[in-house]
Amino acid sequence: MPASIDSRAVGGGFDADETATWLPERAAGRAFARASRAGLLLGLLGLAAFTPVLVRLVESWRLSPHAVSHHVAILGQTLSYPVANAGAVIVLALALLGGIATAIALFEIGQELRATQRLSRRLAQLRPRPDEGLFVIDDDRPEAFCAGLLRPRVYITSGALQRLDEQGLNVVLTHERHHARRRDPLRLAASRVMARSLFFLPGVRELHRGQQMLAEVSADESAVAAVAGNRSALARAMLSFNDADGGGSSRIDPVRVDYLLGEPPGWRFPALMCIAALALLALIVTLAILVAKEAAGSATLAAPFLSAQPCIVMLALIPCGLGLLAAGIGRIPRQRSRTPAPRR
Repeated sequence: MPASIDSRAVGGGFDADETATWLPERAAGRAFARASRAGLLLGLLGLAAFTPVLVRLVESWRLSPHAVSHHVAILGQTLSYPVANAGAVIVLALALLGGIATAIALFEIGQELRATQRLSRRLAQLRPRPDEGLFVIDDDRPEAFCAGLLRPRVYITSGALQRLDEQGLNVVLTHERHHARRRDPLRLAASRVMARSLFFLPGVRELHRGQQMLAEVSADESAVAAVAGNRSALARAMLSFNDADGGGSSRIDPVRVDYLLGEPPGWRFPALMCIAALALLALIVTLAILVAKEAAGSATLAAPFLSAQPCIVMLALIPCGLGLLAAGIGRIPRQRSRTPAPRR
């Protein structure tokens, strides 16, 4: 299918502001815009909700650099432990949840940036040549995609140029240029980060799935509306790309097939789940404010907080660090013998 986008891609040179005239949003385009706005709103509110939690955490917990009386001896080692009432424990738990969400968001942003950099390097190795606002890659496999976060480019392979007729080529390029104008790679990347970091909120994953589907159908709407007869041309292009991939008809997105047959997208905005997500965020803020009035906790930053002999702790951390390093190395994917083109 030529109209998929690699939303992890990065690039620069095809400026979305320099593309063709913007077309009015249609049904799928409006639904995609609504899902994008809802996802962005939930993401911003999710981050803002933990700000008062952090403030309450600082106010309710007291950290002392000196040794405290609450300690216990285990196997000859003196260990200090924090003391807190129920309110302080609740505030700490909420703060940990916010810290985990923030850490996941930062990690996912880093993953997105690294993935786009890798794709950018692979595309540079393929040496695409500019040709009337798009970039042609010498490859017999038919591929067409939009890549780039801030300044998206439209790429197409020489195999696609040979396989598609003039009308099919126009509809494919109109589809991909729609992705570029709307900066869909960036919007979907932000949606992925939000869906993974706010894992505890209902509705965020459903919003992301809806955005992925609606991005494609919205681009199909733009391509079909541009020229009369493009509906059949888009269907032929989808079949042509699919047959070349050797995947058979099962590789064709059924949602897009339904659209070409005249069926509207079956996705519905998850209004109830979004309301539940907003209610959960409000509950987190309210709970933090209420329990913080009676919350009180204390801990020490002195060495006995960890151990009477810090060197023992450091020695214990060495095998843990080596294990984490080995696990990280094991997850690094092996280099392929051939640099693949981005997935369609």
